Amino acid sequence: MPCLAYTSAIDARRRQAQFAQLDGLIKRVLETNVFQRARISSVSISSCADLRALPFTTKEELLADQNVAPPYGSNLTFAASEYTHLHVTSGTIGTPLSVPQTAEDWSHTRACFARVLREAGITAADRVAMPFGFGPYLRYWAAVAGVEEIGALTLPLGGLEVRDRLNAISAYQATAMICTPSDALRLIDLARGWGFERVFSSVQTLLCQGEPGASISATRERIEDAWGARVFDHAGSTEVGVFSYPCASGGGLHVIEEEFLCEVLDPCTGEEVGAGGQGELVLTALSRSGFPAIRFRGGDIVELGGSCPAGHLDAWLPNGIVGRTEDMVVVGGQNVFPSEIEQTLREAGALGPYRLRFHGDAVDRDDVRVLVETTDPTLVRRIEDSVLQRLGVRVRVVAVMPGVLSAKRHETRRVEASQPSKGFV
Repeated sequence: MPCLAYTSAIDARRRQAQFAQLDGLIKRVLETNVFQRARISSVSISSCADLRALPFTTKEELLADQNVAPPYGSNLTFAASEYTHLHVTSGTIGTPLSVPQTAEDWSHTRACFARVLREAGITAADRVAMPFGFGPYLRYWAAVAGVEEIGALTLPLGGLEVRDRLNAISAYQATAMICTPSDALRLIDLARGWGFERVFSSVQTLLCQGEPGASISATRERIEDAWGARVFDHAGSTEVGVFSYPCASGGGLHVIEEEFLCEVLDPCTGEEVGAGGQGELVLTALSRSGFPAIRFRGGDIVELGGSCPAGHLDAWLPNGIVGRTEDMVVVGGQNVFPSEIEQTLREAGALGPYRLRFHGDAVDRDDVRVLVETTDPTLVRRIEDSVLQRLGVRVRVVAVMPGVLSAKRHETRRVEASQPSKGFV
């Protein structure tokens, strides 16, 4: 079987360089890392067969290890005194995982986010608004580190009331903003409702993260139309770091393959997925040795692209993160991801927050309800018809009063009673 066939645009020399990086990483961590030594024997990585012989790493395994040896577990390559940053996972079901980083690891995180900003066209001349509370989550602190790395002005607005955030964006003439797609949409509604449309005048670029939304064309277009700005996607995870940058020409994301070895595998069979196929993204952080992530299965579902219009050599994910294995449900015999329903919602004119509720048999759901903030009864019928036409699935749209579903957390959990992931066999 050809090795990682989806990276055919990357020559053999580059692939061998990745194997050499991975080989060096494994040799380094096996000297002192108890968790990795229990899972990986002394090996030499020089081929695809060697890569496939390595076990997957999952969040569940890391959590179990931290339960046995709190608070960090045994996946530590260095003494605790060598670690300078600590973040916890967010946005997924279950107990948060604690992930410490050394100063060297953090320098790679910082550089990767700086790469994201540059690819989005954000430079030292920009004033970057950050309308979020920081908390212990990587994406916020990585964003600040990246902005500092490129020398742009940071505008932290998380501790302000929403009106004050909008005023600050306008007063400081912010030229860029980093936020979730939900935040960008919510600010549109509030700015218009309060007569703060002037906030849209200075912002030229929005970099979205934390949710799969900015790669959904209908969502992206609605944000761009209201803000009059370019919208770019970005994805990362606490376990592996900032692993992708936006493709300004083709849309979607590219994996930063200088720092990450990626595989896209069928979540049921574990076989490779070719261009145009959909599978689970498996990542190895090649430069992160303090808390190693080797063949990490994060549950992100992606569609693998071919060559992007800009000619980037890095693996292309034209639709960004399509969904998560834990969120996929079977409805009427069809696999459905929330992002597919969101696309129809936005196209039908539902701009605000929403919730999906799946009921029925654990294997095949027969009752799908979509809660949408609206007072327009015609929107309800339009959404139901659009979902049926696009996905062949009947849903019941429930209208709720504006403000009921507005996010109270920094990241919106939109799916309830979803089907558990099947995982690799």
